[in-house]
Parts: sequence; structure tokens; C-alpha cells
Amino acid sequence: MVFKSVRTKLLIICTLSVLVTGLVPFLFFEVRFFQLEEERIAQRALDVATKVSVPLSRSLWDYDESTVLLVLDTLMRDPDLVRVRIILPDNGGEFYPASDLNPESFELTGIDFVRIPLTYTVFESEEILGHLEIGYTTERAYSEVWTRVFFDALIFVFILLTLGGGAAVAINRAVGRPLKLLSHSIEEMATQKKPILVKWRSDDELGQTVEAYNNMLITIDQHERVLTEAKETAEIANRAKTSFLANMSHELRTPLNAIIGFSEILMKEKDYKVDQERREEYLGYIFEAGSSLMTMVSDIQQISRLESAEAGIQDEALDVTDEVLGCARALELRAADRGVIVECSMQEGLPYLKTNAQGFKQIVVNLLSNAIHFTPRGGQVEVSALFDEYHGLSIRFSDTGIGIKKEDLPFVTDPFWKSTEGGEERSGLGLSIVKAITERNKGTLSIDSEPGKGTSVTVNFPTERLVERSQLLNEAEAS
Repeated sequence: MVFKSVRTKLLIICTLSVLVTGLVPFLFFEVRFFQLEEERIAQRALDVATKVSVPLSRSLWDYDESTVLLVLDTLMRDPDLVRVRIILPDNGGEFYPASDLNPESFELTGIDFVRIPLTYTVFESEEILGHLEIGYTTERAYSEVWTRVFFDALIFVFILLTLGGGAAVAINRAVGRPLKLLSHSIEEMATQKKPILVKWRSDDELGQTVEAYNNMLITIDQHERVLTEAKETAEIANRAKTSFLANMSHELRTPLNAIIGFSEILMKEKDYKVDQERREEYLGYIFEAGSSLMTMVSDIQQISRLESAEAGIQDEALDVTDEVLGCARALELRAADRGVIVECSMQEGLPYLKTNAQGFKQIVVNLLSNAIHFTPRGGQVEVSALFDEYHGLSIRFSDTGIGIKKEDLPFVTDPFWKSTEGGEERSGLGLSIVKAITERNKGTLSIDSEPGKGTSVTVNFPTERLVERSQLLNEAEAS
């Protein structure tokens, strides 16, 4: 497990690199030093032999044996010289120093010898009196060298450990820590599905890898959030669809049951003894139910068109004042039948609205119809339009009707939402269609209401959907 760690592998590589790069020169210089030491001792033995050859030659010529032995004893005092003797020619014998008591038992292993002739000049001719042989050893020098090598090795090991420790700290700081953080983050992702960003910044390749990994986690988290939101939206849409179909089937069944029931009575009017007055009453019920059914089907078709691409085509510049006043005139008769007064207050010089004409008329008609329908006899409905460059165009529909409970306001734009206020049942798709058309035009729909005092519905369109009258005039003149 230890050698599976990247930090351990890098540390071993660094240690071996330092060891090789430091040990090779160290061994080279130490071996070279041994060679130089051997050459120094050999040269020293040769120099000593050359230096004493002259006095030894004279002493041998004079047969001064005591002087010869004295010189040999002096040479033996040198710690690097272990064997000194003079070999006479023609097997004439040998001279040993007095300290060398048993020269025959001398061990020659590990000893090197230097031999030079002892010559004496007589009448311009040189006569060889013998040979001086000096044996020397490098044991003492090697002992000193080995001691120095030992201390050098200790220093080298200390330097190696220091460099290795520093390399270990540096590798752990620069490589081990980010890799550990990456490994921990990956384990959390694998086990708990929890993204943990790696808190590490550096300008090297590892820092770039960590940054790419963090960006990947952020992207994955964003995708997961989008998928979660899409899933929740799909679930909400599925529940809304199920609720819409259930409510729609109920709403369709109610007028159909009325049409089928009263039609059956009229088909068997003899059995039920239906007179002319009741026949007309039942036909009125059938007509009202059919009209309600037709309105409902039209509203469903309108919602379908709003959800399709057809809702975004054929935009044109509409004169808001003319459109609102035209819709109000179309509903004057209905308002008069219910005893409701409709007043219009339009700001002068309103800009044109860039939208679909049919959709805008449907907004005005639906909101105005609701206000008239839920306002009791003698009540009042007011339609006003205001514009300013900060808030855009606002069209408000206010009535003095039965109002809506505060807790019901968030649901009044839901399809087929039902509530009974003052004996009147609220049901249908009108406000849902108004909200959809308004949002298609990047507008907003707001509703304020208080039970018993009335309701105020405001439709606001942003300035980006508005066109100044002067601009239209200039375009018309240019065309």
C-alpha cells in the first residue's frame, strides 16, 4: 500500500536521484584520493632511499658497519617503512637494522618494496656495493583515509536525509495534499453523491487539473439542479394536466347533462304534459347550456393556441384607447341589463401597444365581462389606462362587486378554479387566458380585492412592447 502512493514514489525517485548524483562523485574522489595516497607513499619511500643511499655507500666503502646499522635503524623509525635491508652483491650477505631481530619470519603480505643500487665512485668509475631495499605499506595512510571517509559518509548521509526530508515536505505540499483532497472529493461523490470543491490553487499543471475538476463539479451540480427543476416542473405540469382534465370533464358534463335532460323532456313532452310556456323555458335552458359549452370549448382552444407557436405571430401596433373603448361599447348592453355603470378614463396620448389584436381584445373583454358579472345592480365598473416611461402601460379594471377572499387570490388564475362568493360561482378559463396572453407580451397581471368592496385587476405592459405615436407617424410619412 505504501508503494502505491504517488508521494512515496516521487520521494523514492528524488532520494535515488540525490543518492546517485551525490554518491558517484563522492566515490570517484575518494578512489582518486586512495590512488594519490599510494603514489605519495611510494614516492616518499623512493625519496628516502635515494637520500640515504650516498651516506650508506660511503659507510659500506669504509666498512663502517656501525654507521650502516645506525642509518637502517633511523629508517625503521618511519611509521610507513616496515622493512629495511642492504643486500650485498654475489651473496655477500645482508645488513638489517638492530631492531629487526627475526627478519626471516617477516610477513611480506601487503608490502611494496623500493630497491636502489648503492654505488661508490672510484677513479671516475662507479662500483656497486650492494642494493638498498625498503619495504613500505599504506596501512596507516589507509586507516587515516578510512576515518576521513567515514566522517565524510556521515556528512553525506546527513545531507541526504536533510534533502530527502525537505523533498518529502515539498512533495507532500505540492503534490500529496492536492491529490489527497482530490481523492476525498471523489470518494464523497461516489458514496454520498455530494460534490465537494477542492480548495487548492497553484499555477502548475496540478493546479490546472484541480481547477478543471472544480469546474466539472460546478457543471454537474448545475445540470443536476436543472434536471431536478425540470423534473419538478414536469411533475407539477402533470398534476396540473390531470387536475385540468378532471375539472374540464366536470365542466363539460354539467351543460351536457342540462342539454340532454331538457332535450329528453321535450322529446317526451306529451308524457310530461309540457305546455308552451315550459317548452320555451326548457329551450332557454338548452340554449344557455349550449352557449356556455361553446364558450368553454372556445376558451380551451384559445389556451391551446397560446401554448403553441400560433400565439406569437401577427403582432401589430394597436391604439390602446380605441381598442378599450370599442370593447366597452360592445358590452354596454350587457352592463345595462345588469344595471351596472361602465366608465372609461384614458390618459391622452397613450403609446401604441405592439401585440396581437385578437389577444388584446380578449384580455379587455374577459376582464370587463368578469367585472360586470360580479358587480351587483347599481354598482360601477371603471376602466383606466396610464403610461409612464418607468412603469410602462397599465390598464386597470376596477369594480364595486362582491370581491375575492385574500386566501383565494393566488388561485383565481388557475383553470376551472371554483369559489362561491355572495351566491355567485366563479369558474372557467377567462383569467387563465388573460394571464397567458399578458405573459406572452412580457407583461404582468396583478389582482387586488377585498370581499364586499370590490376587485381591481391591473395589466401592465413593459416599455419594450410600446411604440410612440410620433414614431408611427414618422414611419408612415417615410413609407
